[in-house]
Amino acid sequence: MLKSTLVVVAVSIAAGATIRASAFAIFAFLVVTALGGVILLKGTSLTEAVVSCVEVLVLMEICYLVGLFAFSLWHIQKRRKKNSITERSHVTGKRPHG
Repeated sequence: MLKSTLVVVAVSIAAGATIRASAFAIFAFLVVTALGGVILLKGTSLTEAVVSCVEVLVLMEICYLVGLFAFSLWHIQKRRKKNSITERSHVTGKRPHG
């Protein structure tokens, strides 16, 4: 279960940086449904399977938001750095290096 949780966390963080929320919602629903089926096939009760699936779904959503937030911060920082270089060249009249 720990390995699958780590995979879910990694995939959800990566998804936060690459796909839209609606696509991730569909993906998360399919993953949780499949996981619930596997848990039920192992012989656990329906209640335990549902609780486990909800926990994984919440974890996926949190990790998606973390990935989305981190990617947004990185993108903003990259844009600020690019803008600061062009602003300096505009003020001095010289072309930026690099």
